Order: sequence, then C-alpha cells, then structure tokens
Amino acid sequence: MKLIFIGGSFDPPHRGHYEIIRYCYKKCDQLVLMPTILSPLKDQPPIAASQHRLKMLELLTLDFDFSIQIDNWELIQSGPNYTYKTIQYLQEQYPEYSISMVVGADQLKKFQQWEKYKEILGAVHILGFNRSHSPYTPLPEMNLTWIEDFNVEISSTEIREIITKGKHIGNKLTQSVLDYIQRNNLYGYL
Repeated sequence: MKLIFIGGSFDPPHRGHYEIIRYCYKKCDQLVLMPTILSPLKDQPPIAASQHRLKMLELLTLDFDFSIQIDNWELIQSGPNYTYKTIQYLQEQYPEYSISMVVGADQLKKFQQWEKYKEILGAVHILGFNRSHSPYTPLPEMNLTWIEDFNVEISSTEIREIITKGKHIGNKLTQSVLDYIQRNNLYGYL
C-alpha cells in the first residue's frame, strides 16, 4: 500500500495546497497532512497558532470524498521538526506502507541542508512539485518523480502580505478558509 505525506506550515493552507492534495489523493491509499510547529530552515515560526492551522486544513479538505489524515504529531513535538524524525514516526504508524513525501521545488533546492538528508533519500520516494520561479536539478541518488506540469504559483507568504495590506485575495484561498481567517482575524485581517 502507498502513503503520501505533505508537510509544511500551512500558514495559511491555500489553493496550491488544495491542488497538490487533489493530485496526490488519487495516487495513494492514505494521504497524511503534517503541519509543523517550526521548520528548521525558516527564521520564524508560523504566524497562526497550531489550532487555527489545523482547523483551516480541515476546512480545506472537506470537499474530498477520501479519508485524509491530518496528523498533529509534529505540532506536539518540542523544538524544530526534522523530516527524518517524521518519516520514522510514519514508518512506525504505517509499517505496511511505502512512503512518498511531497516537496516543492523551492524546498528541494535546500534539500542538502536538511538534517540527515541521505537517510531521507533512502527511506522515501519524493514527489517534487515544480514552481516556475524555483528551477531545480535533482540529486543523482534521489528517488524522485518530478511533477513538471504543476504550475500553481501561490505562496502562504504572499497571501499573508496581501491580507496585511488589505488587498483583495482573489481565488488564492478556498472560501471556507477565507471565511475562517476573517472570523478569527488572522494575519491582521480586519
């Protein structure tokens, strides 16, 4: 059986995440979303509290007729989350599954900086999602499926900046996530 996991801050989860989920859920037996408390290669922790990001992920995935597991394991760990530890956790939870990990091109460019990246390479298959502004050449030893035709150019950072400036968000968020942000005054939304 096949498990695909998608990690990230999801601060907030947006249409790009939705499209990645939509692509992946058709290709696996179990899809797991793993929001993080703190990414080691980022300077700042997520802006929205963990409970808000979990709720927004729930709202983002309501439309799917497939069981999507939103796992809070990384959120209850202390300190930065290292992907190799998440993989070990998933291997223990799903011993009968082969595991694939979704990584965007922007993060793949930093992959050799990840803690125990060679261990990660030996443990999982990587689904790499292209971004036009982040060209990437895979490492030779990487077990990678490159999703070249994925061209959703949305980032959570961009969305937070748009909200902070009071500009129109367009269709970068699902309506349920946007409504949640408004109701809870997240990211300076007024």
